[in-house]
Formats: sequence, C-alpha cells, structure tokens
Amino acid sequence: MFTLFKRIEKNPTLTIREANIRDAKGIVKLIESVGKEKIYMVSEEPGWTEEEERQMIKRLDRGKDLILVADYGGQIVGCLTLFRYYGGRSSKVQHVGEIGISVDAKYRNMGIGSKLFEYAIDWAKKRSYSKLCLSVFSSNANAIHLYEKYGFEEEGRRRKQFKIGNEYVDEIMMGLFL
Repeated sequence: MFTLFKRIEKNPTLTIREANIRDAKGIVKLIESVGKEKIYMVSEEPGWTEEEERQMIKRLDRGKDLILVADYGGQIVGCLTLFRYYGGRSSKVQHVGEIGISVDAKYRNMGIGSKLFEYAIDWAKKRSYSKLCLSVFSSNANAIHLYEKYGFEEEGRRRKQFKIGNEYVDEIMMGLFL
C-alpha cells in the first residue's frame, strides 16, 4: 500500500491498496458509473451484485489474482483487476495475467491509472508472471497512451469488433512481457 498524494488540509488522501470485502459496494458503483459512459467498457452494467463482488473478493486467490482499488477518502475512484488468463486452470497459461482497469471520470488524468499499473506490474513480477495482457477500444486514446507508457505493445486487432453509438471501433489486444 502506498499513498499517492499527501494529506492537505480539507483534502482526503488517495491510497492505492488491495481490495477488501468492504470495498465491494464502491467497486460495483464505480463499474456502473464507467459503464454508463458507454464508451470504455463492453458491458454497460457490472453484471453482478454487491454481494457477488464481496464473495469474489473473499474467495480471491491472493497469490495468483489481484483486485486493486484507488481509495480517495473512503470513496473507490479506481479499480484494477489482474487475474490469471481466463483459461488459467491450464498449465499452458499460468504465466499470463489479464488486466482490466476503470477510473471514475472525475479522477482521470491525475496519475491514478499510472499508480494502479505500477503496483500491478510490480506485484505480477514478484509472483513470476511472464506476461500481462489486456484489450482496449481503438477509440480510447488516453488508455492506449497509458498502456504504451508501461511498455504494452499491440499484439493484435479485431477490426470493427464493437459499435459505439454509430461508430465501429477495433478491439486492440496488447501485451507486456515482464
């Protein structure tokens, strides 16, 4: 756990830390908020309840999987998940982690995504991951910039995979070898 900003009079501190079950409500609220923007996530709703999120955090294999939160004075304003690749039960993919990230609109471009990535990459290295991967809409230039800043490279592209409003966008698959 580390603190991003010093406590300033009347301003709460932003802390990046691993999630606990008390964060479930805030995580679901964050995902709902980002989903409602309709331009950053495939799903526009989290697809699970606060109780389901609580159970997921409770059952998390903390040696292999990670849920990070950006906590700003008790409010969850960012979240990063790092899970063994979805085929993770196979020994063929035990070295790969899949990342997902969301930051509340009011808190973007403040370095929160960077701090979440720094923590997650360090965490993954310590647990012998060899590769991290993610996918992003081609229309999300800010996210692509963040991922490239940390060394992620485009590995593939599914053209016109999604339709956002009246526009088709590509899905870009990106990877980082650790």
